Amino acid sequence: MTILWALARGGEVPGGDAWLGPKERAVQEGLRVPKRRSDWRMGRLAAKRLLTDLVGVQAFERIQVIAAADGAPEAFVDGFPLDLSVSISHRGDLAAAATRRGGRVGCDLERIEPRTERFIEDYFTTSECGAIARAEPILRVRQVALTWSAKESALKALRVGLRRDTRRVEVAIADAGAKGDVWSELVVTLIPENRSLRGRWRQLGDSVLTIVEDPAPSDVARHDEER
Repeated sequence: MTILWALARGGEVPGGDAWLGPKERAVQEGLRVPKRRSDWRMGRLAAKRLLTDLVGVQAFERIQVIAAADGAPEAFVDGFPLDLSVSISHRGDLAAAATRRGGRVGCDLERIEPRTERFIEDYFTTSECGAIARAEPILRVRQVALTWSAKESALKALRVGLRRDTRRVEVAIADAGAKGDVWSELVVTLIPENRSLRGRWRQLGDSVLTIVEDPAPSDVARHDEER
């Protein structure tokens, strides 16, 4: 199944609210913190860019992306729900959105910046800690960001967020030393279910972007048949 993705930067967000739908404007009214509102608008722009061509609707205000009760974004056109999964993330002046039909998708942006040893010990599995310890010093900070981002993406795909213990999703990066300007593979294993989710990652400037999918049963069957 094809996953589509798009980016948006803060300076690209349209002025005013005419490009937002009525429900989106109502949500925005409740966002009192300017930075939270700015990030939210940037994320909506990324999602609408992604969805316009996919659904053949060019008017942004006809497409609305509203959070469900569990916090996951859901897309609507003219008030009718779209049969697809959407995920949004933002860090700094950059937002990303990803979508797919069938199954679920999660995406996450993380800044490549130092994290404390306490953070790694508290949120990462023993295997992940070992992989980080073995990483080349110049790549270690990126690997920490990448591992955390993949966890966030997987938890979004599962629609549980941080309500699930982050040590019950274990990230394995196929080539942690990859240059980063192309997509590389990763796998997230659910513990104790021993079920794997497929993922991809790449570097975008001083950030990493990960996208993880929780495949529909038909995708799993087709993959098994090809092996």
